Amino acid sequence: MAHLWGANFKELVLIGRYQKERWFAEAKLIVGMRGLDVNDGTDNFSYGGDIYRDYNDRPFDSGVTIGQGIKTTSINASGQLGYLVNPASNLKAFVNLSYRNFNPEAETLSVVNNSTVWINFGLRTDLFNWYFDM
Repeated sequence: MAHLWGANFKELVLIGRYQKERWFAEAKLIVGMRGLDVNDGTDNFSYGGDIYRDYNDRPFDSGVTIGQGIKTTSINASGQLGYLVNPASNLKAFVNLSYRNFNPEAETLSVVNNSTVWINFGLRTDLFNWYFDM
């Protein structure tokens, strides 16, 4: 199994869930630091950001640390509050707030600093338990 970030990263994943009677809440926090490839003409080494690069393009054989290249911090946080409307069909009303931040030390043509906030609300039925917390 592979990770979506490739290599050269470390992350912390925290997930909390609470339920009382028909009310439920969920909080998720994923904080990570990784090193991206520079690829600006002066530094064409592979720091692990692109899994398709040649293994021999690495900058050195020893003294390697996590975060070399363009050090980038990522934050992905979300909170959800909901109410179970119909237990027979698992129909739920919910509101969800999500925050994402991608903050590199240096920006290039392919690596830019960005941040987003999303709010979602609606009705859903969870007939099956699908967990995609990766």
